Amino acid sequence: MTAEVSGSYSGAPPARYSALARTGIAVLGGAAVVLGLVLIFDVVAAARTLALIVGLALVANGCLEIAVGLASGQRMRGVVLGGVLIVGGLVAVFWPEVTVWTIAVLTGISLLVHGIGRVTVALADRAEIPGWGWLVLAGAFNIVIGLVALSWPEATVRVLCLLLGIEILVFGLVLVIWAFLGSGTRTLRPQRA
Repeated sequence: MTAEVSGSYSGAPPARYSALARTGIAVLGGAAVVLGLVLIFDVVAAARTLALIVGLALVANGCLEIAVGLASGQRMRGVVLGGVLIVGGLVAVFWPEVTVWTIAVLTGISLLVHGIGRVTVALADRAEIPGWGWLVLAGAFNIVIGLVALSWPEATVRVLCLLLGIEILVFGLVLVIWAFLGSGTRTLRPQRA
C-alpha cells in the first residue's frame, strides 16, 4: 500500500522573505526568549517592578507580532494583534501603582484577546500563511495562559512571572525556529511500491 502525496509542504517562511526579515524575526524571537527567562527566574517582590517587566514583555511580544505581520505581507493582522499587546504593555508600564490583581487582569485580557485573534487569523488565512499551524499553537497557548491569569487575579508575583515568562519563552522559541526553517524547503514526493 502506497500513499500518493503531491505538492510541496514546508512549515517554514516562504523563500520570498528576505534574509533581513528572517534575521529580524529571529532577533526579536531571541529577545522574547531572554525576556521569558528573566520573568521565570528573576522573581520580583514589588508590583511596580512586575508592572514594568510585564509591560516590556507585552510590548516586545507586540513588536514581534507586528514584525511577523509586516514580513508576511499581513500588515493589518500584525498591526492589530501587535497593537493589542503593545497597548496592554504600555498601560502596565505607565500605571505602576496598580496591584498584582490588576496586572493579572490586564495580562490575562491582553493574552486572551491576542490568542483568539492569532488563532482566528491563522485559521482564516491558512492557505496564505505558511506554517499556520505554529501560529494556531502559539495562539492556543496564549488563550490558556490568559485564562489562567484571569482565573487567579490575586496570584502571587511568582506565579504571574512564571506564567507570562513561559508564554513569552514559548512564543520566542516558535519564532526563532520558524525564522530558521526557511533556510531550505522540503518537497514531499510520492513513494514507489
